[in-house]
Amino acid sequence: MAAMTTEPDQYDTPWKEAVERYFPEFMAFYFPAAHAQIDWTRGYTFLEQELQAIVRDA
Repeated sequence: MAAMTTEPDQYDTPWKEAVERYFPEFMAFYFPAAHAQIDWTRGYTFLEQELQAIVRDA
């Protein structure tokens, strides 16, 4: 019998995509005090890959 290979489930992908797309709105809703202190004109970059590089079990 051939081994079946499947990709891991991506249950968190839609959530991550939504947060990335609406990050300022997400911050304003869940963390209004932090949102008020951020200079949104400077832009931002998500560092998910960098975090995975330093966290062993990511």
